Amino acid sequence: MTGTYLIFVKPKILKKKFPTSFQEKHYRSTFCKNKICTLIFSARSFSARVTLLERYDALAFKGISCFFYDKPSAMRDGAEPTHRRATARLQFIYCKEQIIHLIGRRHICAPPCNHLRGRSITMIYSLEPYAEDRPLGTSHAHGLQSNTLLDDPFDVVIIGSGAAGAVAADTFVRAGLRTLLLEEGARLKTSAKNADVDAQAEHALAGNSEQGWNPRGWPWSTRNLGGGTVFYGGASFRYTDFDFDPSERIRVEGLPVKWPIDASDLAPFYSEIESILSIDHAGFECRRRQAPNTLSLPAEHLWEGALRLGLSPRPTPVAIDRSRCDHCSLCITAQCTRGAKRDVVNSLLGPLADMPNLLLLTGVKAVALTQEKCNRASAVRCMDTATGQIRSIRGHRFVLACNAIQTAALLLRSITPYAPRGLGNEHDIVGRGLCMKLSEYSQGVVHAERQRIDDHPIGYRGPFSTVCALDHYLDERCPTGVGGLIYEAKHDDWSLLQGDGLVLRVETVLADHPSLGNRIRLSSNTDSWGLPRLMIDYTTNPQDLARLAYMVERSADWLKASGARNIQHEASNFAMGSTHLHGTCRAGDDPRTSVVDRDGKLHSLDNVYVVDGSYMPYPGGVNPTLTIQANALRIARQIARDATGHTSAS
Repeated sequence: MTGTYLIFVKPKILKKKFPTSFQEKHYRSTFCKNKICTLIFSARSFSARVTLLERYDALAFKGISCFFYDKPSAMRDGAEPTHRRATARLQFIYCKEQIIHLIGRRHICAPPCNHLRGRSITMIYSLEPYAEDRPLGTSHAHGLQSNTLLDDPFDVVIIGSGAAGAVAADTFVRAGLRTLLLEEGARLKTSAKNADVDAQAEHALAGNSEQGWNPRGWPWSTRNLGGGTVFYGGASFRYTDFDFDPSERIRVEGLPVKWPIDASDLAPFYSEIESILSIDHAGFECRRRQAPNTLSLPAEHLWEGALRLGLSPRPTPVAIDRSRCDHCSLCITAQCTRGAKRDVVNSLLGPLADMPNLLLLTGVKAVALTQEKCNRASAVRCMDTATGQIRSIRGHRFVLACNAIQTAALLLRSITPYAPRGLGNEHDIVGRGLCMKLSEYSQGVVHAERQRIDDHPIGYRGPFSTVCALDHYLDERCPTGVGGLIYEAKHDDWSLLQGDGLVLRVETVLADHPSLGNRIRLSSNTDSWGLPRLMIDYTTNPQDLARLAYMVERSADWLKASGARNIQHEASNFAMGSTHLHGTCRAGDDPRTSVVDRDGKLHSLDNVYVVDGSYMPYPGGVNPTLTIQANALRIARQIARDATGHTSAS
């Protein structure tokens, strides 16, 4: 039975922090066609309610996707995971503003109900699910179910379907390897927005020595097929020579920052990925004074302002097929329905979805890797996120592409008789060296007639960024001599900003210093799935704060030179989480200070590889996605050659 349910609970009851024997006042909505809601929410014992939820999940709660609590501070840590584990598809919304937003977008199904009239009533209700029921292709299935294809070992098991995992899958499948691609999230409906999916993001315990611990850390991109690329802005920069070896200016005790590869090693793979994703690297490298026709109206002002300052503006390289783009959005708020934005679902996974040697499983979480020999992983233990079913899947090779948070967590959870501290963690390096970059927004207003805005072929619309400047990337006036990137970063709700002027908004981005103390750890508390909850230790280096302040000044200079007034700054809350994640399984030659070698293989295992941003010994000062993808392609090609015995596997 599918249905939408409304349940109302008095706030004063919520304030009791979910004791094991509290009385709940319950109400049944007009959508409740049976007595299951009454049974569950009449249970006097918390454990009894959980039992009932588990028992009736498949019937009564199939359509439920969200709980809302008016007072999140009243929730005990154990309450959310228990409910979410029992019902599998529950999400949490924490503020009334989100409710109002969602009601306005008609995502809430709320029948007339007299119980809404009471002031003390708080809603706990459902949203439309964002999961697409239709498979991507014949090779795609959701959940473990009774899939007989899982009985035989796979040539390669890839964990994570985002930027790196999709590139690896494409390489292995085309090399003829029997490939399993696991994704914890689901394939999204095209109507799903970034804000909708963000509400489902897993929260970690994030904090530092100054701020304490905050349970609302959001330290990774959304869990869905295609990962963060589905909602990213497409910015695709190559790393500079300095990013591969910053040791002349950046020194970190206990953590070498030099990569075991350099820019020349990635050059052919950069070119290949740029071709697949329609990235105009040649246009980016071209030095010219005349503004290209790909600029938005704000970017045209910024281009002229950069020239006045003596800077060298460049068009932001983006993974967007310009021939298909109609500038309908900023790319970061919604999915692209035209196939213009080259996210990995459109560009890589879609064409693979009918290949017979691929099995793509969504809704399956990798819990841990297991071992039968000291130097090899034998299987991955998985959980069906809808049913809680656990199954081990065997493989000859395992490729981790979960992102720098989840990959480290997976290795730390993989405790075996041969690895009592987790796989690859013999020297306590797994999870250390976490980098999330630093950033800050600056904006001002220039005079512009509304008619001119409306008549411009792009106006304020997307892509998210169309002009950038790297003149301060290495700047001797900046503390340590290492600056960063500044680029156009239009506000996602652009329509609200078009008044009597035109808003110019830029973001500065810079690398943060790696540190042994900035790390991922496992908590003694459990998360939604009964697994150790993640803890994010992150304290910003004072030098990095000084560098950020310098770059914010340069951002203001650029805005002023572009004619902007009323300049304001907006700090990004990077310490609580970021989608630019690096360094927790760092690459290097010394097993004492690194987790993987130059080809992404764990030093201590022969068949486990890391291909995502956790590989990076130094985070670099630009958006990392293109570099992650190029490096994933390089490593995957090497794995494919070793597996097939061919000198070329392309």
